Amino acid sequence: MSAGRHSAAAKVEGMALWKKLLIVLALLLIAGGLGAYIYVGSVLDTMERDTEELRPRELSSVDVDGYLNILLLGVDSRKMKKSKLKNHNTDCIIVVSINTETKKVNMTSIYRDCYTKIADTPTYTKINTAYAYKGAKGAIQTVNQMMDLNIENYVLFNFKMVAQVVNDVGGITVDVKEEEIDELNKYTKQTAKNIHQKKYHLVKKPGRQTLEGVQAVSYGRIRKGVGDDFKRTDRMRLVIKQVAARMQLMEPSDMLVIMRHVLPYLKTSLSNNDIIALAQQLEGFSFGKSKGFPYVKGDGLVDGVSYVYPVDLTANVARFHEEVFKQKGYVPTETVQEISNTITSAMGQ
Repeated sequence: MSAGRHSAAAKVEGMALWKKLLIVLALLLIAGGLGAYIYVGSVLDTMERDTEELRPRELSSVDVDGYLNILLLGVDSRKMKKSKLKNHNTDCIIVVSINTETKKVNMTSIYRDCYTKIADTPTYTKINTAYAYKGAKGAIQTVNQMMDLNIENYVLFNFKMVAQVVNDVGGITVDVKEEEIDELNKYTKQTAKNIHQKKYHLVKKPGRQTLEGVQAVSYGRIRKGVGDDFKRTDRMRLVIKQVAARMQLMEPSDMLVIMRHVLPYLKTSLSNNDIIALAQQLEGFSFGKSKGFPYVKGDGLVDGVSYVYPVDLTANVARFHEEVFKQKGYVPTETVQEISNTITSAMGQ
């Protein structure tokens, strides 16, 4: 199978939705410190809720003792109503793994062009289409069966939220490289148009500088000539740590303002009780490893379409469980092995 680069269309699609992972995670963490339960609950009620029952046995789950895993999904839809989300791909797919004892949070970004089996269908295609095919349930099942996970809940968000929360924390400080400026400014204009923001700034020179919300969203969209999808995971870690650090220093009243701004752009299967309990449990959390998945990967074409594919999914999953969950000598399930064999065959490895 001949190798291929991502199509130009796929590159344009690459919104910086991974930045939202931080904001979503931070919201989960800060809710417990905002005061009275009833008051916090009323604020959380502004989020869209998933009314579909997500049955664990239908999600192809594998128990991972001692950890809570939540799936974060980012879409480019401006509206969070179910009718508006139909047929949208998730350009950001991140597994947040929380050690329930140490409170350490590991984040694993799944490359959106990753070639894999979609939910309970016979279809193999890009993992970012799972939500469009089968909704949140299908997205969870797809990730669970590909990585031997036990995810039962998710948080869905859109890119407008990232711009808002970055502005609310006063921006982020980034060392912009000379080769990044043109792409950053191009996407800044496009992102501003998408979120109906008339006033924005462009970067004029390289070096350390503060990026506002629309620029922060655009920073993560940079792909062409500066690392493509793989380099974006490095930018993700930089932004996540910066915003998390700023949020942890903010007063509860300021965090409440942020929550009011961004919660309307979220949808989740978590109840208010789930969120508040999680927030209380995670006081004093710290970030651990943050990597892209699959670890060992390649670019290839199937029927003329460019994909990222895992070079031996079974080995990638074994390494994932050993590094994130400390499960030494982990042996992936037959499901993972079957998916791995199909991918190997399709890619002609």
